[in-house]
Amino acid sequence: MNVKEKKENLDKENLEKNSSNTTIIKENLSTESDKTSQTNFVPIKESPEKKEVSIWTLLIAVVVSILILCFLIFTVYNTLNSNIVSGVSIKGLDVSNMSKSDAKYQLDNYLQNSLPEEIKLKHNDFETTISLSQINVSFNTKAAVNNAYNVGRQGNIFQNNLYILSTMFGKTNIDVNLELDKEQLSKNLEDISTQLPDKVVESSYYIDGNNLIVTTGKEGNVIDIDATINAIRAAISDFSCKDSAIEIIVTSKQPEPIDVEKIHNEIYKDPVDAYYTQNPFSVYPSENGVDFNVSIEEAKAIIGDQTAEEYTIPLKILYPNVTTNMIGTEAFPDLLSSYSTKYAVSNRNRTTNLILAANKINGTVLMPGETFSYNKVVGERTIAAGYKEAPIYVSGEVVDGLRRRNLSDNFNFI
Repeated sequence: MNVKEKKENLDKENLEKNSSNTTIIKENLSTESDKTSQTNFVPIKESPEKKEVSIWTLLIAVVVSILILCFLIFTVYNTLNSNIVSGVSIKGLDVSNMSKSDAKYQLDNYLQNSLPEEIKLKHNDFETTISLSQINVSFNTKAAVNNAYNVGRQGNIFQNNLYILSTMFGKTNIDVNLELDKEQLSKNLEDISTQLPDKVVESSYYIDGNNLIVTTGKEGNVIDIDATINAIRAAISDFSCKDSAIEIIVTSKQPEPIDVEKIHNEIYKDPVDAYYTQNPFSVYPSENGVDFNVSIEEAKAIIGDQTAEEYTIPLKILYPNVTTNMIGTEAFPDLLSSYSTKYAVSNRNRTTNLILAANKINGTVLMPGETFSYNKVVGERTIAAGYKEAPIYVSGEVVDGLRRRNLSDNFNFI
């Protein structure tokens, strides 16, 4: 190929390339123009994500509407409901949906059937009982029913509804206040404390003739009143007292020391003179008094360190200045009865015995309701007392001897 042909071929190739580039540019321009045309005249389609958001929004709106409707219905129902709400119990008794009167009736019967008539108390082998009616045991059921009725009715609308819902699923149990006579129960326990086999023994005393005998106390147990009352209240409240005895709570205690001055003040008595009144007529008999026959300090010395089981303090009788048989016939103006008998004055021994006995009896005053004892007034008929041997009856026969003491020669003055 010559130079001229090569040049022509090269020009031809360049022309074809330029033509191809022009075509590509036109095509690109055409494509951009088409896009612009579509944007102006063709509607845009929504993406799947936008569709999903719209559906959820709708669903949420529907659910909220339903909840609001339910809330309104629930609120109206609870507002109009005149019974106790669901899930409420009193002392374990379900009173859901009951009226206040029905709930109180059911609760009263339930409590009455849950308690015994009396409770049992025990301490080791010792047992005793206390009647519930004696200590006035009762439950404040009216207040408990009111508390049950007020469940879900004491706050605002939202608080009430929330509380009612929680009660329906979580349940609410209301207790009942126990009431009893604590003073009477304390007295009962104090009395029971003196009956315990291992009780504390306090010092004591008694009069034996002309002596005061003082006994020393011993350590023992006493009932802890407050602690035992709390145990009784708990056992009654949870109904455990129906099937088992309540344990008595005790505490150890030393006896009180012997108080000589206190004993003296308790046994000391002034003598009382006899006297009578005319209008209205009444006789006031004399009375003997009593006192220590030693000083208070001497009595304390007798007691000493209180290590012995008993001590003896001598006593003395204080006699009145005016005795009943000294107030004269003006006090006893009426003769109620009389009796006389004959005896042989030649029997000197018998006469002596009659004089001794008559002198003992003479002046004795017997008040209404009192008993006359011949043996007590006359005393022992002994040689030492001045009595002589004289005819007496023994087993239906008359024999010589001293008159024997007859234990049946008493009579009452009405």
